[in-house]
Amino acid sequence: MKPIRDEAGYEAALARIGALMSAPEGSPEVDELEVLSILVEKYEEETYPIPEAAAHEVLKLVMEENDLAPRDMIPFLGSPSTVSKVLNGKRELTPAQIRTLSKHLHIPVAALFSEAPEPDEPTPGGGVDWSAFPLVEMSRRALFGVEHLRATARGLAERAAEVIPALIGTARLDFACPPRLRQGIKTGPASDPFAVMAWLIEVAKRGQERGSQVPYRALSRQDLRTLATMSKLGSADGIKGAIAFLEDRGVPVVIVRHYKKTKIDGGVVVLDGGRPVIGLSLRHDKVDSFWFTLLHEAAHIVLGHVSDYVADEFLDMESYGEDERAANALVEDVTIPSASFNAAIPNPAQATLSIMFGLAQQFDIALPIVVGRVQFKANDYRKFSKYVGRNVVRRLFPGYEPAA
Repeated sequence: MKPIRDEAGYEAALARIGALMSAPEGSPEVDELEVLSILVEKYEEETYPIPEAAAHEVLKLVMEENDLAPRDMIPFLGSPSTVSKVLNGKRELTPAQIRTLSKHLHIPVAALFSEAPEPDEPTPGGGVDWSAFPLVEMSRRALFGVEHLRATARGLAERAAEVIPALIGTARLDFACPPRLRQGIKTGPASDPFAVMAWLIEVAKRGQERGSQVPYRALSRQDLRTLATMSKLGSADGIKGAIAFLEDRGVPVVIVRHYKKTKIDGGVVVLDGGRPVIGLSLRHDKVDSFWFTLLHEAAHIVLGHVSDYVADEFLDMESYGEDERAANALVEDVTIPSASFNAAIPNPAQATLSIMFGLAQQFDIALPIVVGRVQFKANDYRKFSKYVGRNVVRRLFPGYEPAA
């Protein structure tokens, strides 16, 4: 282990730290990680002294030194309005933005964090309230390690600012690429954004733990069509085969049960390095729901929706309605094109089982996919409900337990 004397050594140390982040507790690699972190911190302190200034002033100083205009910050911060608010000190940087700025502009992370106010001061629009995450639920899922498995809510809250960022780091969730969800994130008792983010972090962590050795290669429309036809193989063979098909293309698929106060069915997150991970909650234990959710998330990957945007917020993400419609349209097209569906079933409320069987055979897909689409179009989920394949998906994944 040598002191860091130049940028080459600094970059090499950072790369090594990244490789050691998932080292098991008590291993020699953990000691190496600790020493490297000290060396990096010392080098940053000497090479990039942190100005005694607010985060937005630090950012403006870096922009001035590098001849950057506000418009140059849009790829890192999001919309022009967000750039304006950040540079004027009206909005604090989110962890996603801090990470992006540090990575691309080489600004020490500590320089971009504003000093936290006293606990009794109001913090409108302030930093992330880490204690608002569903800490106990996350702990019981062993996300914080076995040492926190039986921790109390109070004890977890006291260490939230430590354990949550550490978890995000080991999960390698790339916040520069916004997650894609089957539901928009809305505030309120039915959908807690902190619980949604906890689910996304767990999806990233489980995806990272899979440690796929297969390089990711872009999915195509034909791949999506192949996935759809695999549904005809039957529940077990089709579902397992589809997951294997995606993983052979470097796209892990993980099953993560939903958290309380969420109604999330699926989502795509991106790990550092650009690998997408598909998460499924199996909230609805139905064959039609599994296939639509899997195809929908894969469609986002095919359409490039998981890499072309910069996240504007950490916990207040938009639903990107146009992209959702595009993903839905692509799923319809690779299962039953709309023109064919409408010609065969002009009035979904009057659909018959024989017509649906005919469409399933014609387009080489499972009957539950056709039935689920008819239910959606008719807005009647009782119609033909015994043909959607209830209570057969979760049992294919040993250890799955629905959220209490």
